[in-house]
Amino acid sequence: MSSCCPELVRNPAFDAPHIGEPLDVAFDAGVNLAFAIAAPTVPPRLTEHSRRMAQRIYRVAERVYCAVGYAIANIIFVVGDDGIVVIDATEAVSAAKRIYEDFCAIDPRHAALPVKAVVYTHNHTDHTGGVRAFVDEAALEAGSVEIIAHRSLMDTVINNANLVAPILATRSAYSFGTLLPAGATGKVNAGIGPVLIAEPASFFAPTRVFDDKLDIVLAGVRFEFRYAPSEADDEIVMWLPDLGVLLSAEVIQGECLANVHTLRGTRYRDPVRWYQTIDMMRGFNAAHMVPAHGRPVSGAQSVAEVLCVYRDAIQFIHDQTIRYMNFGLSPDELAEAIPALPPHLAEHAWLGEYYGTVKHSVRQVYSGQLGWFDGDPASLDPLPRAERSQRMVKMMGGVEAVRAAARIALGEGDWRWAAELATLLVRLDTTDADARSIKASALRELGYRTVNTNWRNWYLSAARELEHAYDELPFGGSSSLASADVLRAQPLRNVFQRFSVNVDPERCTDVQMTLAFCVTDRNETHVLELRRGVLQIHERTPSAIDVQLALETGTLYGMLRDMATQLPKCLESGTVKLERGTVEQLRRFFDCFDQPARRMPALTTR
Repeated sequence: MSSCCPELVRNPAFDAPHIGEPLDVAFDAGVNLAFAIAAPTVPPRLTEHSRRMAQRIYRVAERVYCAVGYAIANIIFVVGDDGIVVIDATEAVSAAKRIYEDFCAIDPRHAALPVKAVVYTHNHTDHTGGVRAFVDEAALEAGSVEIIAHRSLMDTVINNANLVAPILATRSAYSFGTLLPAGATGKVNAGIGPVLIAEPASFFAPTRVFDDKLDIVLAGVRFEFRYAPSEADDEIVMWLPDLGVLLSAEVIQGECLANVHTLRGTRYRDPVRWYQTIDMMRGFNAAHMVPAHGRPVSGAQSVAEVLCVYRDAIQFIHDQTIRYMNFGLSPDELAEAIPALPPHLAEHAWLGEYYGTVKHSVRQVYSGQLGWFDGDPASLDPLPRAERSQRMVKMMGGVEAVRAAARIALGEGDWRWAAELATLLVRLDTTDADARSIKASALRELGYRTVNTNWRNWYLSAARELEHAYDELPFGGSSSLASADVLRAQPLRNVFQRFSVNVDPERCTDVQMTLAFCVTDRNETHVLELRRGVLQIHERTPSAIDVQLALETGTLYGMLRDMATQLPKCLESGTVKLERGTVEQLRRFFDCFDQPARRMPALTTR
């Protein structure tokens, strides 16, 4: 490979208009992982957006490089006097290694400098998962490299890994289109980057954390770290005062409208805190801005413009939602009352609805402020979905009348209505192949016409679910959210907490039992007390223990995925010792928990 090639720069599949001073391409890989070819099933604006994602390393300023297009997130390198600071690591070790190789190809001196620090701008896996490309256990133990993050980062990592990993894994697969083929009838790009690379994520816990700010010299370069709550509660940004460079993390989500709400699901993203964070960043008067997604921006006026319109878009969404909420509008009514940004914002190059949309953001502002209840008491205790569908279909003239109406709507291009009608039939009978086919066709047509990648991927993934594409797909939870590295990086007490959300209360209405795990290589004891449907994890050992096991940490990690199946094998092999109680008590204890899911949960047929 060579450095920037003029013929590649001119190729429309690898280039797109850009705001700010001309970009300095230090390395051009000649690759674009996004689908950047015009097709009737891809809106032209979405194809144009793909062309912004060429795989390149940009030299932003003296010492600062940004790798774009290798994965869904960027890696930023700051070259110091005696080492390199790495900001974010993408989601994949393979991508991070490739980026580092290309970065070293720019200048042989880069390869001679050790990595002094890695910064996690926030907890999301696409910013942490490739960390083993730069760090290993030996370097951390020797103290030759540190990992810097906000103090609250581990709290979110622990929650996602232990409590909601299975459903987040499924919803993330739909959002990012990881189950779709790439191309004109599948995933085109990931909105904030070309593609999410699916491979087991690596992780190490931060070694240096801070609360509101941290001013520090790393490898001879002055960094001013600032807490920046926005799309993540643990977000941080960095200001390099001697270079005039703002490292804006994912406060600025690349060249698209911010995802004020993410369809995959997350805790409330407070838009007020978000635009206030951007106002803090505007105060630096940066000459260069380097985001964690998308291309960098140079030129003080251009940086100021992008920051201003970005925060205005977020405030508009918030303020207008609150305005209409105060008129009594429900979430769905809000989405119709505020369908888009005003033209001067909607038409800005950094505010296209490729990732976030106004329609799905206003609903989350409502729920964040008022909760799920829409104010109509008929919503308090509605009929079950299946029963409501049955009554509605009967009232509409029966199954065949609804089926005929759905087919007419499909033929007339009224795909939203066709999908709604077919949904009634699918909920009435999930095995109705024709109804599933109608709904799949309607969703696919909707997907082909939206510029929003999250919406497109959900439409197309759901269509494939309806066509039984995922029926036999093995499902093991999430290799990113609950990877082996993530489990090892957290206290064992939190690892055990995952059992509390797997208790089946109907199986243990009369069960009251205490199980102790003595982890011998850590000299730790963790006690799980099951009380008739509720599991408490004890920090101190209760006086009464019914069953006690002795094992090492590695054995414990190996059993976590399927304790009920693996534990008997480990008892037989001797890697787990039963020090108190009986095998029958153990069986009874673990019979009270859900068995691991072997298939993805159904989303579209519920």
